[in-house]
Amino acid sequence: MRILLIIFFSFFAFSDDHVEMYTEAYADYLYCSTKEGLSDSKAEKMFEKWFDAYQEKANSLEDNVSSVMLWPFYTNEEMRGGDDMFFVTHAPTMKEMGEFQVAMYNMINEDKSFPKNSMECENSSVAFQRIGPSTGDPENPWDFFTVDYWPCKYTENADPVALRSAHAEMAKEHYANGAEGGYRYIYPGAGSPRGEGPDFWVSAASPGLVARGEGIDIFWDKTYGSEAEQERWNHMTCDTNSTWVGYRLHD
Repeated sequence: MRILLIIFFSFFAFSDDHVEMYTEAYADYLYCSTKEGLSDSKAEKMFEKWFDAYQEKANSLEDNVSSVMLWPFYTNEEMRGGDDMFFVTHAPTMKEMGEFQVAMYNMINEDKSFPKNSMECENSSVAFQRIGPSTGDPENPWDFFTVDYWPCKYTENADPVALRSAHAEMAKEHYANGAEGGYRYIYPGAGSPRGEGPDFWVSAASPGLVARGEGIDIFWDKTYGSEAEQERWNHMTCDTNSTWVGYRLHD
């Protein structure tokens, strides 16, 4: 069962209006594995050349799109979905997503010297997301970060708006307690697994492993048990999380 994960950071001032505290975005996921027959050193060199060339072309575009790549940290085979890593491209609208995809395809296709990637990427999907408040600085996005993902289902008679309102209130408390990071709700779209999958995913990002660990300690010491934190569980149930480390690819 493939994981639908998104890392796309949104920064804005906190508000008491919980509806306005969420912004909307879309994400395109590309799931990849190293090509068979390549040695580790060969694959690494190929990927480094491809990364530099891709980043140069992507950053030449004037757009509102961003891209990251994620690698497993605390995961198992099911959580990885059979892939080594994945890329995520984020955009405020699907139109802007399409414009970015077309522009990148044309630039790469026209560049006969563009390096070959060491990855095979056969599967892709898209999702809609509601992005909650974060502590980040929009002028200094994280180059390295961690993300935890929980697959979740709505409880019977759940109120999604009340759920997100409680989560926003809890996040404000958590950040006031000293935690750093951000979170979002992720809703699977085209290309997602069919059948009995999660209704949505909750992700929580931190600016590095130390900040992640500190945030966990703060949660259990100060944030856990508050009225807003407990209210969330009247509307959802979540399974075991996976943890990934990410690197920024395109601003």
